[in-house]
Amino acid sequence: MPRHCSVYVNNVVNSNMDSTVHVNSAIFPFMLLLRFSAVLSSKVMFVLLSDLSFIVK
Repeated sequence: MPRHCSVYVNNVVNSNMDSTVHVNSAIFPFMLLLRFSAVLSSKVMFVLLSDLSFIVK
């Protein structure tokens, strides 16, 4: 394998690693928001369901 070829492969791998890190840092807050909203909505649904069952009784 010629030297310049391996250097090129290393550069491509490094740039890919950088881009994945950027994507992860961009997605991470969205994932936190999604998880937070999912927890909130499940709690709200639980409260609503318990209220409904109380009203039905």
